[in-house]
Amino acid sequence: MIGAPEPIAPGLAMRLLTVARVSLLTAVAALLGGCGNSGQATGTSTGGTRGVIASASDCSSFGPGAVDACARAIERAVSQHEATTAHNNIQSCESAAGIGMCERAASGKYRARLSAFLVTLGDNPRAEPLYPAPAGTVGFITANKTKLAASDHSLAFSRLATSVAEAQAANSVKGKKRSMF
Repeated sequence: MIGAPEPIAPGLAMRLLTVARVSLLTAVAALLGGCGNSGQATGTSTGGTRGVIASASDCSSFGPGAVDACARAIERAVSQHEATTAHNNIQSCESAAGIGMCERAASGKYRARLSAFLVTLGDNPRAEPLYPAPAGTVGFITANKTKLAASDHSLAFSRLATSVAEAQAANSVKGKKRSMF
């Protein structure tokens, strides 16, 4: 006789759920893909390479030698995201981040949905978590509310990151229209 499956720890379950959401968002964005620039990262004035990516597989846009450093930087960014201050309820989160732009954390609280990463490679590789931009804006915002618009050609957006930003902008406009009625 087969017994009941072992329960999954709440932290692991939320991490798996976050990975599943990012994977789903990646798949949807891939279907919407083909928009945006070539996805190649650009150099910065400090000698590093910088760009906006939506997944670890986008790290290849920095070149084959940078994939490991990029992936490690993304892991640190995910940890930073998981440590962000959360809202007690969905309404408070959506008021700050936008309708449909929040996720439930392992703690049961809500926070802005992780959408992409601003990656800078060089002597000190780093990635910063990015969140959905305000309604109707195609791009992302940092935790400090700095806007990164996909139309800003001084910063390379991967095709996938552009597709994610476009899908989120379309969804936020739909959510805003629904909330009016």
